[in-house]
Amino acid sequence: MLFSSARRRLTSVTVRGDQVAEQLGGSCLRSRYLAPSCIENAEALVWIVQPELSIFRRYLGRIPQILDVVNPGDWRTEGAEKGFSDFSHLILNTVATERYLGPGPESGRTCWVIPHHHCNFRGYRLPEERLARPKVVGYLGQSAHLHDSEIIESAVRKLGLEFRTFRDTELERYGEIDIGVAWTRRDTQRDETRSNIKLSNFAAHGIPSVVCDYVSYRDVGLRLRQPVAQFASTIEEFVEGLAELLENEDLRRRLHSSADAALHAYSASTIAQEYRGMLDCFPAQR
Repeated sequence: MLFSSARRRLTSVTVRGDQVAEQLGGSCLRSRYLAPSCIENAEALVWIVQPELSIFRRYLGRIPQILDVVNPGDWRTEGAEKGFSDFSHLILNTVATERYLGPGPESGRTCWVIPHHHCNFRGYRLPEERLARPKVVGYLGQSAHLHDSEIIESAVRKLGLEFRTFRDTELERYGEIDIGVAWTRRDTQRDETRSNIKLSNFAAHGIPSVVCDYVSYRDVGLRLRQPVAQFASTIEEFVEGLAELLENEDLRRRLHSSADAALHAYSASTIAQEYRGMLDCFPAQR
């Protein structure tokens, strides 16, 4: 399987391209380097976020091409202009994402919901002593994707703990977080379409967390069939949930217990097989 994007320096290209391609024995290349022989010998071409539309149209009907939407952003206003709505095969974060995107091409549209895999490749677990006596509440990701950080930091410090934030490239820093947080204010597009990546990472590391109420985050609990986090719809609920989590060791242990299931269910190899299963829908073109 071949993966590509018009832009290479995107975290999503690393996660949804490089790492999945490695599991499938495939390749991930920037679109400017896609040689015809490379495309023609591939089982399918998965475009990540930003397709090269001239290549897409040149090979339309000759090879299965799927657009991994990742985060749709201004799809409703810009999708048609950029040609995204020409795609009849999409990979989405949630079922609700399809509703958000609106109508597809006249020929119809087929969508697959494939979650993001976790980054806990070394099998780390939050140590027992830090589960029993947490000291650090942490966030890992882009600072723009953590809203009300000053309120959260103030609440954490009042509870006697340290608050730390890390860049989305500092994946090893999950080993420094005892309680995880992920919070954005309510917004239909974000709530219905953002990926599961932060929560699946917390769960796979065994880190109890408090998170906003994204559809994809709820889906993690459904997939694992057990509680995985404290959910909040307002900043007041978020602060209350954080306090409850810090005061309730039994609750922290229940959320921590999802680590084994999350390590397997969201491993890169497990998620890669969902891409493999997707190809079964293209028997006539293989």
